[in-house]
Amino acid sequence: MRQWVDRQIERLGGLVLPPRCVLCGGLGQRPCLDLCRGCEASLPPASEWVPGPAGALRRVYAPFTYATPLDHLVHSLKYRGHLATGRVLGTLLADRLEVLDLHRDVDVIVPVPLHPARLAARGFNQSSEIARHVGRRLRRPLDERLATRCRATPPQVGLHLDERLRNLAGAFVAAGVAGRRVAIVDDVTTTGSTLAALAAALHVAGATTVDAWCVALARRRDFTATAATLCGEPR
Repeated sequence: MRQWVDRQIERLGGLVLPPRCVLCGGLGQRPCLDLCRGCEASLPPASEWVPGPAGALRRVYAPFTYATPLDHLVHSLKYRGHLATGRVLGTLLADRLEVLDLHRDVDVIVPVPLHPARLAARGFNQSSEIARHVGRRLRRPLDERLATRCRATPPQVGLHLDERLRNLAGAFVAAGVAGRRVAIVDDVTTTGSTLAALAAALHVAGATTVDAWCVALARRRDFTATAATLCGEPR
């Protein structure tokens, strides 16, 4: 019933304010996706699934590759504060998860948290903006209180593999997930170090399974190596 009400609200909103494509400025897709069909078709698909390493991530799914023009959408949200792009990215991710039925065995969604200082400086959490629309569309609860970034870390951009691992050691704590199946939501995964570190904290707190849903995937080889290192698995 709630999903039906949400869809009706979207349709009414699309009638009052027709969607506009955030990439080309043309007419978006009704009822309220601010991305035209042509620009959606131009988004680079991810070439393969990434298997979740045992003991941390059950499975990792990213429908797109972090390349033009998908990178423009991510930057628009993350660095320019265009929150409408969060709805676009969340809708795209949710639609593909729903087609593959990957949400059926998930109890709760947890966005990758920002440290409070960084959240205050940015004013929003880009992962939360994406996750909000994923949860709403898939009818899965979103709870930002279940995981906390308890240690401020330097940005991961530009760091080598070993630096990323040191950077994230002890960065997350979690609570309230005992016996629950959790899905982490993030914008882009590069090496998988953030996802694996957060997944480890969720497991310590009692999560039974942890999946990761990301909009885009970059550098798969680095992801595999990092996840294996964090989980004690052979590379």
